[in-house]
Amino acid sequence: MIHLQHLKASLEEYRVLICFSGQFSQGIVEQLCESIKGQMTEGEVTKYNPMKMISIFVEQAQNIINYNLENVSHRYYDQLLESSIVTIGKTSDSFFVTSGNILDKQDLDPLVKKIEFLNSLGPVELKQYYKEVMKRDGMGENGRGAGLGLIQMARTAKSPIEYKNYSINDQLTYFQINVNC
Repeated sequence: MIHLQHLKASLEEYRVLICFSGQFSQGIVEQLCESIKGQMTEGEVTKYNPMKMISIFVEQAQNIINYNLENVSHRYYDQLLESSIVTIGKTSDSFFVTSGNILDKQDLDPLVKKIEFLNSLGPVELKQYYKEVMKRDGMGENGRGAGLGLIQMARTAKSPIEYKNYSINDQLTYFQINVNC
């Protein structure tokens, strides 16, 4: 049996306010947004912009949902679907949103290159790049964003986007991303 006191102590150590693990859906994302708003005290709402944190959370969750939708026929689809987790927490002077999920290794390199490219841009360059991508690609061929969410996260973040991956087997890796806001 899981030792819930140890789990709670770990969440408190990392200053995690909200943690969700499992299959993401639009309904769950909406409920978690409401919970985030409810967890913020009056002083925090004034000091921090909760909409930035919620925006980053929604983008990360939507990226996971879209990735899973694009990989319905993947050999390891059940593992992809169940691997998702998102945490929202506090640092001494801001908030963070960290999410993770299993990716096919063939999708890792393009994602890392995109994050590295975005991290290399300054605020003015990010704004210009966002406009260029929006003008060039709009909402993409599937009606979903053409990487605009990741660009928006980079624009909103207080520091460069952090990421890490952990190899699972020859085909899969676990990828996590952290955005301080």
